[in-house]
Amino acid sequence: MFPYAMQLNALPLRQMDNATELSYMHQVYIHGMADTTMQAKMGQWWTDFAASYLHYDQVVNPARRSLLTEDLKGGDDERDNALGAYHEALLGLQRNPNAEKRQAARLLLLNFDSFAPDRSQEYMKETELIDQLLKEQDGSQEMTAAVALLGLGDYVTDLKAKNDAFAATMSDRTASTQGQEKGAVAAARADLEEKFQLFRRMLNVASTYEGDSDYRAFLLAVNAEVEHFRQILARKGVSTSSGSNSNGANGQNGNNNGGETPDPGTGGDNGGQQGGGQQGGETPVNPGGGDTPGGGGGSNPEGDDEN
Repeated sequence: MFPYAMQLNALPLRQMDNATELSYMHQVYIHGMADTTMQAKMGQWWTDFAASYLHYDQVVNPARRSLLTEDLKGGDDERDNALGAYHEALLGLQRNPNAEKRQAARLLLLNFDSFAPDRSQEYMKETELIDQLLKEQDGSQEMTAAVALLGLGDYVTDLKAKNDAFAATMSDRTASTQGQEKGAVAAARADLEEKFQLFRRMLNVASTYEGDSDYRAFLLAVNAEVEHFRQILARKGVSTSSGSNSNGANGQNGNNNGGETPDPGTGGDNGGQQGGGQQGGETPVNPGGGDTPGGGGGSNPEGDDEN
């Protein structure tokens, strides 16, 4: 058993709207499809999740198409052009003959690279990264002075205006489709959450008992997405702390009830009572001796701490 093995952290899925949950699951799916080692180790747990995700994506397509209207696409193109213009200006200023201005440009480029917004990113992710980049700038006197010194105020103002306009359009379109959720969408979403909970729980069990070397790349990538989506939810007023039906910051140090050992599958928020955790000194079930985790722990998705 590897008590300090990396775990896949949780999010309060049921507090997400359809668009946010679909966006998060898309990121999990993309990172998973790029990791054949993880797929081979997780076997049916991954296959079931992937199939459920693809089904959900197809079911919500009508609602998603209504979001991706021509207005939304046009707003995204304008925002992307503003982002590209600002980035190109920063790159050009790296060659400014004035040393003070070169240093100011480096400072702003570091700010840009730390968030790395890109036009190829999913709509919500790009919007949030640009918003965070600009807010960090606004909160720094040094960066505000650098913008002024380099004459980049027009670029920054234009980027903020177009990003805010895009976010408003997305919000309006999302609100207009709230009444479109039918039984098929709700059922597909429930199935996706169940399959994801099983996959996540068994991945964490496998990482704990086998060590995380075969899962580390996937866990690092998806946990980075978890942190990003926690910021998105926090901006919407959704608490993602360990006391609000979500894992703790590292997915391992949850609250223990009566001295129980946290469940390696859920991060310990419920005192390790689900997914094969220890209760009152019981020995957790081994997830299986082969490459693919077996059925020990996590076979019952009910009561998962993510929701």
